[in-house]
Amino acid sequence: MESEQDSISTEKIMRRVRGLFAKAEGTDNPAEAEAFRSKAYELLAKHNLDEMRVRGSGQQGRSARDNQIIIVRFDLPIRYREQRMMLLASVSHPLHNRGVDCGGGVQRIIGVRRNVERARFLYSLLMPQMLSATSKYVPEDPFDHAAVVRERQAFMNGFAAMVYQRLAEAEANAIGEAGEAAAVAIREDEERTNAAFVKKWPKTTKTALAHRNSGDGFDAGIRSANAADVGHTRVGGGRRAIGS
Repeated sequence: MESEQDSISTEKIMRRVRGLFAKAEGTDNPAEAEAFRSKAYELLAKHNLDEMRVRGSGQQGRSARDNQIIIVRFDLPIRYREQRMMLLASVSHPLHNRGVDCGGGVQRIIGVRRNVERARFLYSLLMPQMLSATSKYVPEDPFDHAAVVRERQAFMNGFAAMVYQRLAEAEANAIGEAGEAAAVAIREDEERTNAAFVKKWPKTTKTALAHRNSGDGFDAGIRSANAADVGHTRVGGGRRAIGS
């Protein structure tokens, strides 16, 4: 069962992560912003792997509730919907979750509760930062409205890509440092998540979601956030799996 100390410890980590992202948003120095975000990803990954290490050693870990498989719904607005979906995939997949695009802006993320909650927490922090950074990005020809829209979409694609890469690297490093017991626990989480995904959405076929992943806007988005590309999967009945 989760103790009061565990809850306080988790909240303390989340406060530190929020503070680091706020510092990244508040500085005009790209190197400083990169360092703050890197530390935030590292803190989140190491905090989760500390729990995994306890589980792997056979000691009392987090509550059974934290180990439940859950599905969380996200309703994405029309404006920049595709880019929002990419960011959601970029924080979900590296944290061992799966996702489905149900159409009409409805996304569902499935995974072990603690992993889904980490993804939801990061998405809530990074989405406002991505939109804020995008609004400040001025393409070469600011009077060509169509070009501005394209370049800003590319900017967000680059932002989501960098988030994916940084988060995946932080998670992989933390797993490597935590040892084999923690790695086994993570694999068990992934196996349970994949089994639940297949049971819930058994008919899946892969497809690619076309998006611009080059040019000045994309490069600027990478510099703003620091990450890699996001894939998508078509699910039977007009649904699309994200982050797989």
